[in-house]
Amino acid sequence: MSETEALRAENEALRQRIEELEIELAEALHEADLDACHVAGLTAQIKALIAEGDACPNRAAHPLLARETYTHAQTGETVTKTRAFPLYREAFDAEAARLGIESPEQFRA
Repeated sequence: MSETEALRAENEALRQRIEELEIELAEALHEADLDACHVAGLTAQIKALIAEGDACPNRAAHPLLARETYTHAQTGETVTKTRAFPLYREAFDAEAARLGIESPEQFRA
């Protein structure tokens, strides 16, 4: 095989790899979009549940909706969240550990 033929073969192999990577990227972006949609749906549900609990005259029946002060993991600022916020942090950290993400606190609120 001549040097020109070898370069053409290498070029073709690289083009095929680029096509494969473009397909993989498109699939990954689609999955990320679906994850964003899922997060939007869950966020809407959570906001509705919080609003419903806040409207309930029996506040004692909703202890996780009481507001507490927490420290934002990324900024160090004080934030006010419901008492359910630690559930978010625990679930976030557990999923991060499962995925092999170290120091998840630098990525979560």
